Amino acid sequence: MSADEQKIVEFIHNPEFVHWVLQPDEESNQFWETWVKENPSQHKEFEHARFILKGLGKNDKSLSETEVSELWEKIEQSESKSATRFKRLKKWYAAAGILLILGFTGWLMIQLNATIKTAIDYQSIAAKIDPDNDIKLIFADHTQKNFTNKEVELKYNQSGKLETKTGKQFHTEDLIKSSEALQMNQLIVPRGKRSNIELADGTKLWLNSGSRAIYPVTFNGKTREIYIEGEGYLEVAHNAAKPFIVISDQIKVKVLGTKFNISAYKDDCGISVVLVEGSIEALCGSEAIIMKPNELLNYKILTHQSTLEETNVIPFISWKDGWMLCTKEPIHSLTRKLSRYYDMTISYTDPRVNNMSLTGKLDLKSNCEDVFKIICATAPLKYEIIGNTIFLTVKEKK
Repeated sequence: MSADEQKIVEFIHNPEFVHWVLQPDEESNQFWETWVKENPSQHKEFEHARFILKGLGKNDKSLSETEVSELWEKIEQSESKSATRFKRLKKWYAAAGILLILGFTGWLMIQLNATIKTAIDYQSIAAKIDPDNDIKLIFADHTQKNFTNKEVELKYNQSGKLETKTGKQFHTEDLIKSSEALQMNQLIVPRGKRSNIELADGTKLWLNSGSRAIYPVTFNGKTREIYIEGEGYLEVAHNAAKPFIVISDQIKVKVLGTKFNISAYKDDCGISVVLVEGSIEALCGSEAIIMKPNELLNYKILTHQSTLEETNVIPFISWKDGWMLCTKEPIHSLTRKLSRYYDMTISYTDPRVNNMSLTGKLDLKSNCEDVFKIICATAPLKYEIIGNTIFLTVKEKK
């Protein structure tokens, strides 16, 4: 048994984990969400074990205490046989169990992802990059350009030309043609930097810090499809004959022409979609959700639960214009965003910080220290910058 399989078995034999999967509540959800955050290297095995246990339930309904006990007994019984007396039998059961687990997990994953299938394997395209601070444009032939500027603007046209703007400099080139039916480019924006692209169909995409986009040089198929990891704001050019589709690891968004923001960072527990104009269809697992303007969709990756509510969209999209509008923004959420935006580590140990929030407008065109001067003038906090880390402490009352 491999180390990964052993870890899956350990999860399945953890009574607290089993009880949470079968009978989740607010307290257990919070505990396991925190656990996954602190143990990202085990996320894959965690999800496999969760899917297996969920599949043993009946139509995904909540189980009674008796049913939970019965299921737990069945799991425990797999280990209660004598190792010497039933050695061959256990080997057969183990082999059958592995086949059952693999078969069931494969079937379940097919069912969950049936509505977000894509012909393009974006994970294999996604380039592993060196940990530097350059914006990278990677072409279909795997050549690349690096940009040291803080912001870069790209513009494609339908004939395959690319115009690049860095500061006041413009550069135009014909992209390399190949025998590939579909040429995919990739833009990688590190923490502390931003970029925007005008795609060949006229759609405009702003990429926030720590994000990437994979997209075709030209849209030649029946749909217009791109991939986003991280955060992006889109103004989609209307084309009723060619729906525009945004793929992330967990959500698929389908539009004809609209303005919306999607945040799908790998280190976040959830994905959010905010609709500014038009109408979109968001596919979360097997659930299709139609959104209207000024609505916020939140999708929790861990529990696969989605919520839809009305909201003020400005706080979610103001980053593209270089400022941040906060309306009772929790400090822990704000510092996470600012950490990406400025590529700074923000640290605090006092639990009282988690109970604080901020309302106001932050000018992100200012340097990081000036922003924290404003934050600490509004909230009862003090800051100290040491190297690339900002340390926050609570101001004590005199």
